[in-house]
Amino acid sequence: MEENKLERAVRQFLSAHQLEISSAELAPTFLVVTLLLTHFALGYLQVTPGVSYADAMCLGGVAAIGVTLPLCNHLRKKGMLSHLVFALSAIACVTFLLSRAPTAPWHGTALFASSICTGAFAALASAFWFEHFIDRPMESIALSLTSCLVGGVALSWFLIGTTTDRFTVGYGLMILLAGISLDLSFKKKASHARSQGINANSRILPPLSVMVLLVSVFVLCFAAMLSISYAGRQSWHSDEIWLIVLPAALVVLFTVLFMRRVEAGVLLNIALAVVAAGLLLSSFFAIAPTALFIVASNGITLTVSLTILFMADLSKRLALPPCKMGIWAVLTVFLGCISGRAAEEIVCHVLPNPTLAQSCLSIACVVLLIVCVSVSLHSKSLTGMMRHEFNDESIDEPTAKEARKERLTEFAESKGLGAREQEALALLLQGCSASEVADKMFIANGTAKAHIRHIYQKLEVSTRDELFHEVERHI
Repeated sequence: MEENKLERAVRQFLSAHQLEISSAELAPTFLVVTLLLTHFALGYLQVTPGVSYADAMCLGGVAAIGVTLPLCNHLRKKGMLSHLVFALSAIACVTFLLSRAPTAPWHGTALFASSICTGAFAALASAFWFEHFIDRPMESIALSLTSCLVGGVALSWFLIGTTTDRFTVGYGLMILLAGISLDLSFKKKASHARSQGINANSRILPPLSVMVLLVSVFVLCFAAMLSISYAGRQSWHSDEIWLIVLPAALVVLFTVLFMRRVEAGVLLNIALAVVAAGLLLSSFFAIAPTALFIVASNGITLTVSLTILFMADLSKRLALPPCKMGIWAVLTVFLGCISGRAAEEIVCHVLPNPTLAQSCLSIACVVLLIVCVSVSLHSKSLTGMMRHEFNDESIDEPTAKEARKERLTEFAESKGLGAREQEALALLLQGCSASEVADKMFIANGTAKAHIRHIYQKLEVSTRDELFHEVERHI
């Protein structure tokens, strides 16, 4: 009897990692709670004049990623990542508890240290968590994201409704539990990675196809945070918490589970519509701040969700280290949010005519959003790699990969490619450069370039984008 996509996704979700729910599934839920409460429930706290707790957290995350990006392979090989993440969570927890004594002399220093350490912990944990998702199909990732968001919202709603003292203890406990569960999960994943071999790709900057997506993500986050800042909201009320995350999460889940074909354009266009609506409403209409806050927050949630889905998928297709894909994604999101907050401060508090400046900036952002998303959707290599068609029958992942490999071989042979040229073509489709093709095939750079030139001639293409499009069109 055939099983539908929802049943298959639930089965894959429950069977992933032999039901290691204690660490593998609870960790992102605790992380969601930490991020939600930090960005909004504590957003009003001022670390320094003009810089809120959430702003400092984002800055700490960007700094941590800047330091660890060149060292991520070394950290993974030495098994130091889990210790670093746990240490940051412990320091963030302790310093936050210390900062809740306003009359104490260490209050300001502890609050600053807590924001920086929380940001660094959240950034590294979110980035390296891609390694947990990398082995899963898109349906399972979407279901896992939705379950984490539902659980995170429920815990956040419970903590916000408690007294101040209980909230303080609960928030600190969430950070610590996230660190402990991630530490356990990273250790298990590290042993598995060592047994399978670690991808030693030393690329610092992402390939062009990934850069196209990241630029769109940056602009989406910038515009969404700008509209939140325009709304003048730095925290929410407990009754609103279900509305600021779950609609976007359910859109992602529905799009992935119930559409026969999922393309980059589906989620990008939805995110564009939501973010642009929030920005225009906050700039040109007298809408209640609560409604604007809900629309803009859903825009950020939708943007982050689609980033996780497609960056994880691109990591598999391009054979790039998932930790670096995660780092690029988190860095883009944090920089977009920081830039949006900074732009609002300049427009509303520095420029002489705030109303006119706000209107001009909003219109420019909407135009830029449309341009960036349009460019992303016209990138043949990106849309080719981010297109999925799901069959009604259950197909194992290895079987699907073998079938794709067979189709690629048949296509290459029909074009007259030899065995070595077929091997070079497979590496090109994984995102390898000419020098990387030479290294992996153990041949000279000149020989690799000759193979690539012959491939382009026989397939009648002239660019990498055309190559991706031609292959995807036939297989």
